[in-house]
Amino acid sequence: MAVAAISPRVQGSARAVPVETVVAALNKLPPDYLAEVMQFIEFLEYKSSSRAGDITDDFALWTAVEANQAYKREHPDEELDMFKSGEDFLKAFTDL
Repeated sequence: MAVAAISPRVQGSARAVPVETVVAALNKLPPDYLAEVMQFIEFLEYKSSSRAGDITDDFALWTAVEANQAYKREHPDEELDMFKSGEDFLKAFTDL
């Protein structure tokens, strides 16, 4: 398996570590720990991919908020019905 080197550099308070160092540390672990290591790697992959998705999610959320606000401006007479209980809600929608 080819291992790409990551140059050591300071990023915030964390120092990047060469991949070879990580692989050497993995090789020293008992095999019983490898499942936990893999789970942690999957968590880090999710965490790093969700950061990129956050921008898209934020954009989609604000687009929805803006659309809702525009609708409210165009239809100021429409208001949400408020119900005091689930029973009241069901009574209001028995026709549906």
